Amino acid sequence: MKKTVSWLLMGMLALTTLVGCSGGGKQADSKEKNLDVVWFSDGKEGESFMKLADGYMKEHPGIKVNLIEVPYSDLESKIKNMINGKETPAIARLTNLGPFQNQLLDLGQYVSNKDEFVNSFGEGLKFVFDDKVLAAPMDVTANGLIYNKTAFDKAGVKVPQSEDEVWTWDEWKEAMKTVMEKGGCKYGLVYDKSPQRFTTLLYQSGGGLLNPDLTAGDFNTPENKHAIEFFKGLHDDGIIPSSVWLGSENPNNLFRTGQVAMHFSGSWMIANYKDQITDFEWGVTYLPKESIRSSVPGGKYLAAFQNTGVEKEAAEFIEWISKPENNAKYCEENSYLSQVKGNESLNYAYGKEFFDIFSKELAATSSRPGAEWGYQALTGAVQSDLRDKLVEVLAGKMTVDQYTEEMDGLINEKLKELKE
Repeated sequence: MKKTVSWLLMGMLALTTLVGCSGGGKQADSKEKNLDVVWFSDGKEGESFMKLADGYMKEHPGIKVNLIEVPYSDLESKIKNMINGKETPAIARLTNLGPFQNQLLDLGQYVSNKDEFVNSFGEGLKFVFDDKVLAAPMDVTANGLIYNKTAFDKAGVKVPQSEDEVWTWDEWKEAMKTVMEKGGCKYGLVYDKSPQRFTTLLYQSGGGLLNPDLTAGDFNTPENKHAIEFFKGLHDDGIIPSSVWLGSENPNNLFRTGQVAMHFSGSWMIANYKDQITDFEWGVTYLPKESIRSSVPGGKYLAAFQNTGVEKEAAEFIEWISKPENNAKYCEENSYLSQVKGNESLNYAYGKEFFDIFSKELAATSSRPGAEWGYQALTGAVQSDLRDKLVEVLAGKMTVDQYTEEMDGLINEKLKELKE
C-alpha cells in the first residue's frame, strides 16, 4: 500500500514538473512577468525610459521590464527575427507601425477605458486603425521654421510674434529676400531634403496626397501644382541653394555657417542647434500659410505585440507611461513635443518658447497630414519617388504637370497593391 502511494506521488510530481516547464512560446504562469522592450535611442531616451520603468516596477513588484537596445537601422529586422524565433517582445519603440500592423496588440481590449485612452491624445500621429488601438504616441515632432535672428535684426525684418501675424507665402518670400540683401545672408532658406518636410507646402496650399477616406490618390490637383511651382520658384530665384535638393549638401551645416536666413526643418533641431551654433543668435518663428496653416507631425510610438503571454501587462504599462505626468518627464528630458493632452506646454530646460511655437503649429494642423503620413504602408512605398521626381522638376527635367500625373498614378497603383 505504501509503495502504491509513493509511486502515485512520484507520478504527480513528475506531471507537475512537466506542466510547469512547458511554455509554448509564451511566458508560463509565474509570480513575475517579464516585459521585454525592444528599443532604439537617438540620445538618452533609453535612460529616461528606464527611470520611468523603475518607478513602475516599484509600484508593480510582479513586473520586470527588460530593455533590449538595438541600432535604429536594425530595429525592424531584430523584431522580425524575434517573432520568427518565437521570442516576440512584449513592447517595442517604433517609428513605423506598417510592417507589424498584423502582429500588434489592440490596446483597446486591455486598457481601463478605451475611449478615454484614445481621447487622452491630441491630433498628430495616427495610432487607431480600423477601430484598433495599435500603439500610443510616445513623443511627437513638428515641422517648422528656425531663423537667423542676428541676420534678421541686421536687415530690420521682424518675424511674426504671434499666430495673428503669420506670413503669407508672398510675405515670407519677400522677408527672406530682404534679409539676403541687407542681413548679410547668401541664401534665404535651406529646406530639408525630405518628402515629409516638402509636403508641408502641399497641405498649406490646401492639397495633399490622398482623398479623405484614403482610398485614392489626390495628388494631381491645382493646389498641389501651386505648391510645387512655389517651391521651384524659390530654387530658381536663388533663395534656396540648389546644392541641397539637387546635390548632397547638408542643410544643417549650411545654416550653422550663418550664411542662411532660415531653415525649414523640425522641432528636433532645437536640441542640436543649442550646442552647435555659437556665432550668431537664432530662434523659431511660425510657419507661413497659403490657403491654410499646416505642419506635418512625426514621432515615435510604444506598441505591444500579440501572442506573448503578457498582453494585459504590456498594455497596462503603456497606459501608465502615457499618463500626462509620466509622459511629461520623458518629453522634457529629451526635448520632445508631447501628443498627450495637457502636455502642450512643458517645462523644458532649454527652448521652452521655441517648443511652444512648434506645439501651436501642431494644434493649428488639420487631421489630414497625420492621417496620410500615418498610412505608412503607402507613404513608405511612395516617398522616395515623391522626392526623386520632385528633384527632376527642380532640375527642369520634368514639368509640374508630369510630376503630379505620375505621382497620382503611382499612388493609385500602390493602393491597389495594398488591397490585394
